[in-house]
Amino acid sequence: MEEKIKVSIPKAVLDVLKKDCADFKVTKANGSPNMNAFYNILLSNFYEEFANIEEKTHDAIRAAVAIVPDYYREKVFLDTVRVFTDAARGAEGKQPSAVFAFKPSKISEKAVLYIEKILLKNESISSFYRRLFSAYAQKTKNEREKIIHKENYELLQKALRKGVKACLALQSGDVIESASLHSVTAAKDELFNYVLCHNGKQNVTVRLASVRSVSLLPAKSEIPEDCAALFARQVACAAQYPMYASDREPIRVQLSEKGKKLFEKIYLYRPTPVSVDGDVYTFDCSANQLLYYFERFGDSALILSPKKLGIFMRNYYYFAYKKYKSLYFKD
Repeated sequence: MEEKIKVSIPKAVLDVLKKDCADFKVTKANGSPNMNAFYNILLSNFYEEFANIEEKTHDAIRAAVAIVPDYYREKVFLDTVRVFTDAARGAEGKQPSAVFAFKPSKISEKAVLYIEKILLKNESISSFYRRLFSAYAQKTKNEREKIIHKENYELLQKALRKGVKACLALQSGDVIESASLHSVTAAKDELFNYVLCHNGKQNVTVRLASVRSVSLLPAKSEIPEDCAALFARQVACAAQYPMYASDREPIRVQLSEKGKKLFEKIYLYRPTPVSVDGDVYTFDCSANQLLYYFERFGDSALILSPKKLGIFMRNYYYFAYKKYKSLYFKD
């Protein structure tokens, strides 16, 4: 396939595609984003799902116009489909458009041929791809990550169903030779998916996009009970923050009135308290999650226990204070 396919889409959709390409680690040899490869992977992994969504919509429309006499029925069906398509375009309003072109590769050859020979009816190629890319962009980020890394995600799910270990080769070059999988879990903020596994010695957490390849092994998956309990707590709190054996003691934080307002306002990575007693909030999350979240609160949050976390936060602010003091020592 030599010819490039030119597509006009809302700029906001193109921005999503570009950011996903970088975030989902579809890169060239030099580490820069590989947009052409990304478009081809997206097309290959998403066209069947998109076609199924379209087919269900068309089936619903055909059922709705079944009462129309045979002579007019197909025309009414096509006109109704056109109304839906135009309505979707209209919903984009006056959003600025952007034009890009991609060159189909071996990865997307099957998808491109199927689209052109089977799916493309009564509309231009550009219009069809516009709807496909827009439908992809409307999904949550963690669902989009599953689409781009569909093969690895499905192999991980197969390993979980069969209860067998897997060999995970990572984008970094590292290899987890014998991984007993606990789950593939999305973060609560619906940004990314995380693979939780036990490597025979300790619990390991990696981004789905960081997995280069998955190979299933014949050995039975085995996760010690105490490690499985840590994974369960991790999933309940925040999949992106690993739980360690040291994360056993509940964490108590005292919030000022301003701190309480900040806690209600700052949603991203917010830990869920297991109890609230006046101004003291108790958490059962990982230390890393709690420190990362509350370091933005300044003196509006005070870690009461464990003591080591309180000392860590004290030092965090102290050394920041020293640097600011040296920078603005005359003020």
